[in-house]
Amino acid sequence: MIYELYLYLTSKVIPEAKKFGHLYEAISIGAREKRCQFFWKNHREESKKLILNVIEKLEVKNNLLILGSGPLHEIPIEELSKQFKLITLVDIVHLKSTKKKYKYLNNINYIEHDITEVESIIFKKKEIYNITPSSFLENSYDCVISANILSQLAYHPRKFLESKSLNLISLKNLDKFSHQISKDHLQYLQKFQCTVLLITDIETYLINRKGETTEVQTPYIDFNLPPPVKTWLWDLAPIPEYSSEISLQMKVAGFILHK
Repeated sequence: MIYELYLYLTSKVIPEAKKFGHLYEAISIGAREKRCQFFWKNHREESKKLILNVIEKLEVKNNLLILGSGPLHEIPIEELSKQFKLITLVDIVHLKSTKKKYKYLNNINYIEHDITEVESIIFKKKEIYNITPSSFLENSYDCVISANILSQLAYHPRKFLESKSLNLISLKNLDKFSHQISKDHLQYLQKFQCTVLLITDIETYLINRKGETTEVQTPYIDFNLPPPVKTWLWDLAPIPEYSSEISLQMKVAGFILHK
């Protein structure tokens, strides 16, 4: 606990990372990673294999952009570093431990950035705000990867609005806001003039101790996506990680948006 507090106080991050809880989550998830590493192994391996399969088909491998790079557990960063001249990693938090672990890779550029591009405005106005992101579109990339963030992008700004708006924003409008953030990210990805790989969860299953699915939840991603190139299951939260009676399992899919 003391170490986590030290990390929180000494980490250099953009303002939104602390205001919206991203830094706290990035640090606290470390303990969860250790508890669930056996259950998360398949998901990580499938993500890495899919990325490498897509990269293998590229004719040119100069610049790669990865959105949602985080601690790089789902990214085959060492293999990618050997194939590309420059890799740009974008996330709202990159912990010092991640940068230290891969400091020997000299073609990695870490950028701390709010991928939604709405949080600074929401913090000031304490109201709903949506926009299609535009950062990095001016650059030339050979591939862009959105790595397991589509369904999560609205989580922190929504929680912030719920806590700061004093119940003035209806549940219906919060749902519309969350859906629009996902839609804006998809529209953003479609503006890149290169191969775009979208990796995202598409369904969440609540499973009881008998192995029975008691509920299926769908995130805010009910869009007309192309057929997935690959799908797999992620044992996100085994019992008792989520609750003493229910485990969570996600269906994850990879989509090529355009080439």
